[in-house]
Amino acid sequence: MGEKPKEESAVGEKPNSDSCIGKPVKARPMMGDMVDFGQLTQLSYMLVGPLGSGKTTYAEAFLAEGLSLGFPAVFITTDVSPRVIRNDMSRHGWPIEACEKTGHFKFIDAYSERMGAPKTTAAHSLSKIDDITELGIVLSEALENLVCARVALDSLSTLILHSNAETMPRSMQRLSGRVTQGSHSIMLLLEEGVHDEKTYATYSYLTDAVLKFKVDETGPEPVYHVKLERMRGSPASKSWRKFVIEQL
Repeated sequence: MGEKPKEESAVGEKPNSDSCIGKPVKARPMMGDMVDFGQLTQLSYMLVGPLGSGKTTYAEAFLAEGLSLGFPAVFITTDVSPRVIRNDMSRHGWPIEACEKTGHFKFIDAYSERMGAPKTTAAHSLSKIDDITELGIVLSEALENLVCARVALDSLSTLILHSNAETMPRSMQRLSGRVTQGSHSIMLLLEEGVHDEKTYATYSYLTDAVLKFKVDETGPEPVYHVKLERMRGSPASKSWRKFVIEQL
């Protein structure tokens, strides 16, 4: 069995206590818990699951974990305002206000202006999402001067529904390719049950790893599960594991 994958903190950053987020509450299993060897940076991930299955929380945990290691973060939000994500992360034990002030956490707000909501304090915003080229330009601006950043796009489904079905896969391939070629990683969230099987297969093929999510609501409390469906260059167990967050 190969060595456990390792990630180094970004240049100029110290891990854990010296990071802008301090020592965040941990979520398990993260990517490093699900693979025995292989590269975990400069990758594109797709998160697939029904609404409410924990995809957004997992992406938030991915960014928080990176911040604790010194990796900056960019969150592209299409379905809610940055305030909702900020409050959600704080509720889970991942306060990001200090990271926003230092420029280690950036929002690309693709919701507020488009919905006619009050303009947020996000430095980067989009007025429309039917042109992936504009998103690519704004994302490049947000990533400028950042080292080994982690990017989350919530959600890819919203972009697909507003874009040209024929050109969208190539556009997303170029966008995610530029991100990973720039030494960054990106997570794309896709809603299960919204698209046809061809769409799922296409975007799965375009990413380096696919994680699937489900939630069991038969008990008194919902139980969330995640599995690594596929990872390029590494074996995937494809077994479901409970997705849990340490209690505050």
